[in-house]
Amino acid sequence: MLAGGYQAMFDAVLKANMEVVEGSRAYDIWRVTPVPMFLRFYFFNITNPEEFAAGGKAALQEVGPYCYREYHEKQNVSFHGNDTVTFLQQRWWVWDAETSGNNTQEDPIVNLNTIPISSAWGVRDSPGQLTSLNLFFKKKEEPLILTATAGQLIFDGYTDPLLDWMQNATLPPEVDLPPGLTDYDKFAWFYKRNLSLTYDGEFNMYTGHDTLDNLGRIDTWNRVRETDFYESPCNRVGGSAGEMWPPNRGRDLIDFYSPDLCMTMPIYYEEEVEDKNGLPAYRYIGNNHTFANGSVVPGNECYCVDGTCAPTGLLNAESCRYGSPAFISFPHFLHADPFLLDSVDGLSPNASIHQFNMDLIPELGIPINVEARMQINMHVIPYPGGLGGIGKIDMLSEVKEVYLPLFWFETVAEVSPKDAEDLKTLLYLMNSPLFTIIFSVMFGLGTLTLILVLLYHYFQIPCC
Repeated sequence: MLAGGYQAMFDAVLKANMEVVEGSRAYDIWRVTPVPMFLRFYFFNITNPEEFAAGGKAALQEVGPYCYREYHEKQNVSFHGNDTVTFLQQRWWVWDAETSGNNTQEDPIVNLNTIPISSAWGVRDSPGQLTSLNLFFKKKEEPLILTATAGQLIFDGYTDPLLDWMQNATLPPEVDLPPGLTDYDKFAWFYKRNLSLTYDGEFNMYTGHDTLDNLGRIDTWNRVRETDFYESPCNRVGGSAGEMWPPNRGRDLIDFYSPDLCMTMPIYYEEEVEDKNGLPAYRYIGNNHTFANGSVVPGNECYCVDGTCAPTGLLNAESCRYGSPAFISFPHFLHADPFLLDSVDGLSPNASIHQFNMDLIPELGIPINVEARMQINMHVIPYPGGLGGIGKIDMLSEVKEVYLPLFWFETVAEVSPKDAEDLKTLLYLMNSPLFTIIFSVMFGLGTLTLILVLLYHYFQIPCC
């Protein structure tokens, strides 16, 4: 009973500090992320553009890293009576020349021109519209392979003839181009994301005030529990918001909702590890089940989009990325179908540098090390046209179908040495029986002393 009393008091103190409510320690850490974070890009230069356009295998040369410091802050925070909190997540990035080494934002990158790829994909079932696009591409000298700076490809954006024309064009109703071509005046992978309040969407998350079993769990994203991006049940909004999980995690899996992927992403227990500060943790990784198709994980057929099912190891992000034929994988096609790796030259998957890792203290549900790694690929298909050249896209008439890697990136964060020491002390208090014994002995001695004093006074015989 005495040990239970100690545990109950300890749990109450732990809950008061871990629940996300104003005034708690967890709230301050959650609202403005104090852990240093870094975003690093690695691009693939296409070193044989003419051969690739003529149907050859793309030869890729990885360049990078291009590094940025990343910052997170919760905005428009609003607490509700059902123990949830609604918020917008603002993220921003600042160029970090020191960790980028000799790489600069002005470095030229020879990469696939995604604008004609996406526009052709959007009307791929309409030979007449493909023919019109082809005429436009030839008139404007739209290239299949372009050279842009790293800064332009990441944040700044580059201009494109089709995007320029689309800003003022009035399209007939039957033309159904991807919204990404009509909503942006420039193209970059993170264009208009820096300091955006709305890009990540609106989250509603359980605070853990009712019970820590709900801590960090997503209730809704953009006010829905199911999205239109995939079929049920793959359209479920669930898991964590990605920063904390309920305590006492098991050796199975954890999941979180990613607005960038439009999915609840699972990562799986791999092993027990110890970080450089001596903190013990469970390592969860992205493995061959994370982006598996239905041939590997029955039921994952719901990730197919409009009848297009990705090879295993790829996530079809077409419905999530403005109708563009973008597919997500782990870097260098790690854990993916081997034929993807064989379709290009220059890749070499290595789990030590390409694997998605998250090290989490299981007793607390707190990540102490994150290496979140993803690769963006573009599905390129040929458009040879039919009789009379109807439906032909000249620049894409001879290419071979391929899921072409464009770049990969990683978000890296780890707990500071000072915070690690605080966590080690907390874990010692949680896991060591010493404090339970001391508490019990002190409580027992105090009770015994009180009883003896009472007995002494009760049985005391007057001396005279």
